[in-house]
Amino acid sequence: MRITATHFWTALMAAVLSIFSLKFLQVFKFIKWSPVGWSERLHIFTTTPGWFKWTLLGIVCFVLFFLLYMIALFTSKIPPSVSSLIITIIALVFIEWAIHVNAELTMKQFLKKLSIPFACLLAMVVRFVIGTSVYMRKTF
Repeated sequence: MRITATHFWTALMAAVLSIFSLKFLQVFKFIKWSPVGWSERLHIFTTTPGWFKWTLLGIVCFVLFFLLYMIALFTSKIPPSVSSLIITIIALVFIEWAIHVNAELTMKQFLKKLSIPFACLLAMVVRFVIGTSVYMRKTF
């Protein structure tokens, strides 16, 4: 397994798409939480400008999608739609749980708080990364 330009560009485009889409969801209030709200909760970078927090989030997304691409290379026998659905559900529950960790919610309340637009965004981006990885694995 070697890292190719496709690996880099897929992770980069997935990160850029994610950042712009998250900003879109936040501006039009499709999500009730801030994608850069982690800085206030963790008490780091609270005085830095917003563009720095978004850039840092983009770098983290790039690294995560880069790793997802590498992991997906090993799951090329599983159809990309199945593996992306499983990873999306796990990631969605983990991210939403991390956002609502301080709220005392029952399971039913937690499921009602899941953001459908965010879930769709996550599903599309994960499917893009995994689909590209599996396609490139089978092609070369």
